[in-house]
Amino acid sequence: MKRKVIATVLAFCMTAGLLVGCGAPEPDEVETTAEAPAEETAAEAETEEAPEAAAEGAAEGGTYRVGLMIPGTLGDKSFFDAAFASIEPLKSELGVEVEYVEAGTDTSKYYPALVDMCKKDYDLILTISSNNDDALVQVAEEYPDQKFINLDDEMAEPPANVYIMGTKNNEMCYLAGAAAALKAEELGEDAIGFVGGMDIPGINEFLVGYIEGAQAINPDIKVATSYVGSFTDTAKGKENGLLLYNDVSVVFAAAGQSGLGVIDAAVQQGKFAIGVDSDQAEALKDTKPEMANVIITSAIKNIPQNAVNVVDRAMKGDVNYGKREVFGIETGAVGIAENEFYEKLLSDDARARIEELKEKVVKGEVTMTPNEGITTDKINEIRDAVRP
Repeated sequence: MKRKVIATVLAFCMTAGLLVGCGAPEPDEVETTAEAPAEETAAEAETEEAPEAAAEGAAEGGTYRVGLMIPGTLGDKSFFDAAFASIEPLKSELGVEVEYVEAGTDTSKYYPALVDMCKKDYDLILTISSNNDDALVQVAEEYPDQKFINLDDEMAEPPANVYIMGTKNNEMCYLAGAAAALKAEELGEDAIGFVGGMDIPGINEFLVGYIEGAQAINPDIKVATSYVGSFTDTAKGKENGLLLYNDVSVVFAAAGQSGLGVIDAAVQQGKFAIGVDSDQAEALKDTKPEMANVIITSAIKNIPQNAVNVVDRAMKGDVNYGKREVFGIETGAVGIAENEFYEKLLSDDARARIEELKEKVVKGEVTMTPNEGITTDKINEIRDAVRP
């Protein structure tokens, strides 16, 4: 039997606090189909059939059914693509059935999309990012028997049937900053760059961790900063990147799809970039190898594995709904990409120094500014202190 979920995708820039990923700029209609053909692209929402084995704890002893609502568009090679990448391991590792909706960037579509999913009697509904918080809270209150999990959000006090996962963004960005500073050191430079999607607290958490990691390598390092003003404008991202690359050789792009423009600027200028949220070099190496070849590493949220872990807990009745819990490097929730490009673009000594820092972070031996409760004044103080 086919199940269809329709979500209208409209182009509208997201400005959510936590969000750093956004997708394709063109509007589209998305259809979820249980028997989708193999040639459909990732951006075409489809039902993913679970293996035959039934999951324990599923309603009436049947297959455990999960709905995934993506409040954005796919194709960013970053945040939302990482959420989409959760589907296959959920099926293969847990034996669950997964349907998803690509709900676009028009926030008015999130409430009806979630309501539609609630009517399908999923055992669990997953979503991600803070830009659909209002819709999630409203729908959760209207459907108190439905369980929801947000895979990456900052909501401190969720409804009783909602569980929020948070990530220690400062930890992954600390290592990214160390990598940037080490590459700059190898090049004989003492400055690096940062491009954010928006000048908002959720993005500046990334900046602060990045700065502090760089300072662990070079206490006197300078960090040039700019903001695109959008998570979906690759042309503006490239423009920002080109400006920074006039003065630095390494730039961390925490800007969603706009960050692809920064990476393109690195290619054009013969410079280097650091990706965000997912392993962007791995995501680009087949279609845009020239871009993959300039990405030293990426500050990654291991969203697919985080999804598997939390759904497994949900199936066992081991989730603290009504709470938010934060996970970091010590649980593998965040980290940096250590791939063939990382090995090629950083020396053995540089990688060893990063590994030492990672071990110190895990052991709690590193003092860094926490994400929780950081004020705008504190962000400005840290940012201003390292301006070139």
